[in-house]
Amino acid sequence: MKKDTIILQQERDFGDKINASFTFVSQNFKTLFLSVLYFAGPLSLIGGIANGIVQSNNLDFASSGAAKPRGTSTSEIFANSFGDGFTHLFTLNYLIAIIFLILASITVAVTVFSLMIEYQENPEPLTVERVWARIQTVFMPILGSYAILILIFMVIIVAFAAVIGAMITGVGGVLGGFLVGIIGIIGFIVVIYFFVTLSLSPAIVAYEGVGAWEALGKAKFLIEDKWWSTFGLIMIIGIINSFITMIFGAPAMIVTFMKVLKVGGGISGNIPLIITTVISTVGQVIVSSLTYVAISFQYFNLVEKREGNGLKLLIEGIGQKKLDLNEDGEY
Repeated sequence: MKKDTIILQQERDFGDKINASFTFVSQNFKTLFLSVLYFAGPLSLIGGIANGIVQSNNLDFASSGAAKPRGTSTSEIFANSFGDGFTHLFTLNYLIAIIFLILASITVAVTVFSLMIEYQENPEPLTVERVWARIQTVFMPILGSYAILILIFMVIIVAFAAVIGAMITGVGGVLGGFLVGIIGIIGFIVVIYFFVTLSLSPAIVAYEGVGAWEALGKAKFLIEDKWWSTFGLIMIIGIINSFITMIFGAPAMIVTFMKVLKVGGGISGNIPLIITTVISTVGQVIVSSLTYVAISFQYFNLVEKREGNGLKLLIEGIGQKKLDLNEDGEY
């Protein structure tokens, strides 16, 4: 039975965007799943292995460090604990995990955008080969867009961290702690605001073929007066993703609790935790594709609201169809 084609560039209310996202994923599940697995899977596998090693080392560090003397005064204990923890956490494995998981997430986004571009041009047959061909043309521009976003958020975070550090050093005491809390909340709000405001820019780069800086301006234009609906959509999809990824993360949680509580003679060494962490990580990366599908539908929805391109194409198509019928009638 031939599946109904989903019109991408169309106005949709909040519920319709969520329904359309799940409908699109279900209709194209095989191609989407294989594409994400083939292209983002190797990256998430490497990141998952490194992450598993980090998690395993953290458990060993926590258990061995509990009885280790840290000093006599509160400040000395805090300084020594923080220093040891910082040195232990930020290792080569941690850096590898961060880099490869970021690249895996970006690759998922590129894969979803490429698949939806191909679907828009010709929904059948939608194949992995077509998606790969499209990825090769859009990967670098989208990667550049995400690089700029990461840079923007790093600048924001570093700026607020510097202000917080100055408050701790210059003010101190109860007042300093209060000001640090207020600044931390403001910084969190600022990050969330820009995250939502600029969330559509990589999709704009993919679907419109514009530069990364131009896409930032277009994203701000599209989100205007629609910030809360975009925020709500990302939140709802994020919650749904969290519930789904819990299935993949359950084995890692079980193994972690068994290691912490020292239950089960078979859960020994680091291999079980590394394997289950890899399963959790790869599953989380694959499930994240739903987020980019939903962001795409929000993009198409807002473009249609602002510009009405989909309606224009529909009207032009009707006019062309009538012209073709007249031409056939003359003959």
